[in-house]
Amino acid sequence: MKNTRNRQVILNCLSEPNEECGGAPPYSASSIQYMLECIPEHYGATGPVSISQINRTLRDLHNAGLVTFEYRIDEHTQNKLPQRVKYWQLTAEIERNKLLAEVVDACRKAGRAHGLMFFGGLVEQPFNDEQKAAIIKRLKALMQRTHPDKTEGFTDQFKQLQDAIEYVRSNIDLTVDSAKGLSA
Repeated sequence: MKNTRNRQVILNCLSEPNEECGGAPPYSASSIQYMLECIPEHYGATGPVSISQINRTLRDLHNAGLVTFEYRIDEHTQNKLPQRVKYWQLTAEIERNKLLAEVVDACRKAGRAHGLMFFGGLVEQPFNDEQKAAIIKRLKALMQRTHPDKTEGFTDQFKQLQDAIEYVRSNIDLTVDSAKGLSA
């Protein structure tokens, strides 16, 4: 298979995380197009890339065995019914991407351990001690899998997990009136 510019651009998009597109791959074709519209020079694109061009290149890469996809139900499609969408990733990076997604999910849940405030009101109740213990156990297990001495390339994720554990263990009370704290 000849390595064209479009193939290299798509491989570059699928090889690194992008926070605006949900963190780590897999990405949908529309997410790849969005990445190429925002910062095309970062991925090596010289101009705009159409969605049909992206889909065609992804099919070529799939036929060559370099990328794989999974179907997901996408419900965020601009007032349309939910639909099945292909989410693409590099074949060699499946396990790595799965671990990155687990870390993002665990840190997101840990961020809600003390509840969720919205416009000064408590929208989501803080977790009880059993729920906090379960989150800490999950975070510790992920720390074992991403420890810099055991696995290379997960230093940032290991640090995120450490911060998440510290946050869950902290004694933050969101129900305290913030106005009283400011006037003191």
